[in-house]
Amino acid sequence: MRRLKADFHTHAADDPRDTLRHSSEMLIDAASEEGIEVLSITCHERSVYTESLSRYAERRGILLLPGIEAMIENCHVLIINPAPEHIRARTFAELRAIGRRDAAFIAPHPFYPTPNSLMRQLKLNIDLFDAIEWCSLYMGPLNPNVLAARAARRYGLPMVGTSDTHELPYRCTTCTWIEAEPTIAGIVEAIRKGRVELETRSWSPLPAARFALYAARGIVSDLVGI
Repeated sequence: MRRLKADFHTHAADDPRDTLRHSSEMLIDAASEEGIEVLSITCHERSVYTESLSRYAERRGILLLPGIEAMIENCHVLIINPAPEHIRARTFAELRAIGRRDAAFIAPHPFYPTPNSLMRQLKLNIDLFDAIEWCSLYMGPLNPNVLAARAARRYGLPMVGTSDTHELPYRCTTCTWIEAEPTIAGIVEAIRKGRVELETRSWSPLPAARFALYAARGIVSDLVGI
């Protein structure tokens, strides 16, 4: 078992819902330069994991995890190592019926003020989740992760730190240290058992403002359907 630096929530150009400039390979290169050893590219509603991409990541010193940011009843749910049935699911009831299988379920940015955050659905479906995300996108006291940390304590779930990267340069301000065997199954087991440690620091004002503008454009696009 090793102590590994991980990021479970990132996006790249294959994402069907976001217009991004960087390829999965570019993201892997950037994460490697920041010392990331375990990475999941969790595009919206699409798994971009392939064996060739996994081998590319391995050459850069990274264990690549299959992952997806699923849309479940209009809420985002991170699924690490999803089964095909998980990818096709559209309701919490369907996920519950399918079961975890060999996957880990993470609640991403549950209390961020966006249309696809879990909000009250986290409490209603807490039995589905193995961990709650502490998202890197905060600045000082402007930090919705405080509510996520409160929920994690209340329900006895671990917190994992992620970057939720949507653009380069890759900013490794928040990540997870995980005690695990360096395999997909080993990482999933470690998340489920809570062998994780959060590392985080606040964004500085300029990149935070840039991402806030990017996110606002995305929210408007979602609302008006363009």
